[in-house]
Amino acid sequence: MTTGSPHFARTERPTSQSGFTLIELLIVVAMIAVLATIAFPILLRARITSNEGVAVAALRTIHSAEAAFAATCGAGGYAQSLDDLAKKPAGTTAAFIMDPYNVNGVIVNGYVANVMPSNGSSTLLPAAETCNGAAADAMTGFVAERHPASPSTGVRSFAIDTQGTMYMRMDGVTIDDALAGTITFH
Repeated sequence: MTTGSPHFARTERPTSQSGFTLIELLIVVAMIAVLATIAFPILLRARITSNEGVAVAALRTIHSAEAAFAATCGAGGYAQSLDDLAKKPAGTTAAFIMDPYNVNGVIVNGYVANVMPSNGSSTLLPAAETCNGAAADAMTGFVAERHPASPSTGVRSFAIDTQGTMYMRMDGVTIDDALAGTITFH
């Protein structure tokens, strides 16, 4: 059956056939693509913000572990690495810090974690005298830092020092033992 003028005849769809035309489907796909293009940067930024929050929380955990190490194992001195914090003291079942923060250089939530002696710190207790058999001497100060493993996982670096002061670098570069290029983070 045809309708319209003889020059522009078109076939009507029988009422028993239902569904979408190709053009309708293409319009829906185009709208989904536009929405995805708008939403992707927002989701990426939310993921980066979440990773940064985890990095800051982990630094506070590392600081607490260092305080426990200094009070019970290091005679007031601090561990030089996550490796030493992950060692269990003799006669106990728990280390000062748990997985996944058990080795320097570990990547968690897109951020690399490291602990090092602070610039100018000195040995307070030889490694052999620590209660957990640390590989390195207990020092008078430490710096723990977290920096993004790649630009897609974070844009800022964070650090914490012996006193618990938080620091930040806006460029995402690894923070050194002297906290060079950092600003105080509140």
